Amino acid sequence: MSKHLTAIAFFGAMTISGAAFAQGVSFGVVDSDQNGLVSFEELAAAVPSVTADMFKAADVDQNSSLDQDEFEALGL
Repeated sequence: MSKHLTAIAFFGAMTISGAAFAQGVSFGVVDSDQNGLVSFEELAAAVPSVTADMFKAADVDQNSSLDQDEFEALGL
């Protein structure tokens, strides 16, 4: 649970600090292969300013993909 809260806090701070995230990007749009998970490649294609470090911090379960909860914690 603390890893999840850490990721939320990190991305909240990034959003507040003016990180160049696109607003209003939905999970369903980013999940281009519709497998219920978002890969770094899918996220980077939709939001070019996202970095591998940002993705890794959001990937709480460390399975190299983001589920909808992890994706939503990004605040996109």
